[in-house]
Amino acid sequence: MVYRNVDDIEEDLVSLSQTYSTTSKIIELPKKSIEGRTIHAIIIGKNKENTSNKSILFTGGVHAREWGGSDICVSFAADILESYSINKGLRYGHQYFNAVQIKKIVDELNLIILADVNPDGRAYSQSDPTHRMWRGNRNLNDSSCFGVNLNRNFDFLWDYKKCFSPDANVHTSNDPCDSSQTYCGKYAFSEPETQNIKWLLDKYHDIGHYIDIHCFGGSFLHSWGVDQNQSSNPNMNFGNSYYNNVRGKDEDNEYQEYILKNDLQYITSLGTAFHESVKNSSGKDYEIKQGFYLYPTSGCSDDYSYSRHILHPSQKIYGFTLEFGKNVPGDFQPPWNEMEKIIIEVSSGLVGFSSHVLNNQPVSTIVNIFRSSRRI
Repeated sequence: MVYRNVDDIEEDLVSLSQTYSTTSKIIELPKKSIEGRTIHAIIIGKNKENTSNKSILFTGGVHAREWGGSDICVSFAADILESYSINKGLRYGHQYFNAVQIKKIVDELNLIILADVNPDGRAYSQSDPTHRMWRGNRNLNDSSCFGVNLNRNFDFLWDYKKCFSPDANVHTSNDPCDSSQTYCGKYAFSEPETQNIKWLLDKYHDIGHYIDIHCFGGSFLHSWGVDQNQSSNPNMNFGNSYYNNVRGKDEDNEYQEYILKNDLQYITSLGTAFHESVKNSSGKDYEIKQGFYLYPTSGCSDDYSYSRHILHPSQKIYGFTLEFGKNVPGDFQPPWNEMEKIIIEVSSGLVGFSSHVLNNQPVSTIVNIFRSSRRI
């Protein structure tokens, strides 16, 4: 077997929804891709028609060259649906989830899986060996440019030149032809692909957790990606313009991003559940760390989703970025025999994460930290 192409992914999702119609359905997303492709997600759950049911969102294929994310999503969906339908557990290496655990996930959660966020980019990346490292979508300023990096296009500190210190090593660019392929787009949510993710978060009001699947390195990243975390000064937050031009520097006292201590504890417990399920499956030791320690980030999916509970207090979403592929050759596209092993270990982690959500989700705490636009 080899990596799925764009058509394979669509056909697999449709086939799953038809085969397991009582516990899944296809969602057609409102925005077509730049090249006119219709994009679908699948929702899995016994109460799939209930848009206020407790939900987890999973996305893959945001970055075109990271082919395995979409394959993980499809395989994970197939595993859950088949296991539930035959009332049997799932074994991933040495990790076993029994039938009762799987039944509880499908009965009490909605799993919303958007397997291929960026089909145009994937199709281009897979079309020719010279294109395989393509990262963005296919919204080109001209033929020499690289498209929009969708994981810089979310509405969270998108204007990085205003919001971050000029000394911060933010991996973002406002140049559509920047060879690092980190162009953030003309404005936040300028791209149909990121608009689709926002639509899902808006429509499914009880999405409380979100994992965006990327490659590579073997780490499970959590908020914030802006700066070092702190839980003592709520006025030091992403919405306070007083701190523009100082964010994003490591090991300084000028700025650190505020996060509730209880949230940080819960986020760490979710990372641990993922980590332990992967380790039990394959022995791989995925690192749990704050996104900032990968590099300072602007306009990314995990921070955007987590920030929504501050901007819109009715919805708290714990956002994560998974970087799969611990100690494997091939960087963004591991050899398929290695990718098959990764699919198993990551699927184990996703099931463990989902089970932890069911059994440990805390009462949501909302704090209004936007008390002032100045330092106090």
